[in-house]
Amino acid sequence: MDLLVMGVDLAGSILRPTGLAIVHERSVTCMTLYSSEDIVKVIAKTRPRLIAIDAPLSLPLNGRMRCVDRMMHKLGFPVLPPLFPGMKALTIRGLILKALLEESGMNVIEVHPRSSLKALKRIWGRSLSLSDIASKLGLCFSHNPKNKHEEDAFLAAITALLHLRGRTRVISCVDGEIVLPRW
Repeated sequence: MDLLVMGVDLAGSILRPTGLAIVHERSVTCMTLYSSEDIVKVIAKTRPRLIAIDAPLSLPLNGRMRCVDRMMHKLGFPVLPPLFPGMKALTIRGLILKALLEESGMNVIEVHPRSSLKALKRIWGRSLSLSDIASKLGLCFSHNPKNKHEEDAFLAAITALLHLRGRTRVISCVDGEIVLPRW
């Protein structure tokens, strides 16, 4: 079976760019899309083994912050809570996308790309660039990331790739899970 994973840096609105990164075998392709229909169309066409989404994919049981968010903070990976005023639309869009993909039989994980980068820097050094990460994993860009959304999508895809290789840590609580590279 071909190795195929995807990272999605989801925007809270169709008016803002969503970055996608597809890792197929040793090649990385990055793109920017806007509509949910276009995002789902690309995912459905490629049918990745694992999709890593940069968006909250669960809601807190109480209050605005999930237990898993608190755990991330304690580990030195600050994330914004799902019901924080600027995060509500993103959380709703993420929950809808996750449900659509899982109904189609696809596997989805929640990631936080900047935390993934921070974890990778703990492993490989502070001056780590995206090109360094690709090189260390034997990957090359067929289309380089053009913006920060595509860069974050690449980091999400790398986290998915590492997850399939058993090289991640799942930060888990009763109200959600966030996957990070193991440091």
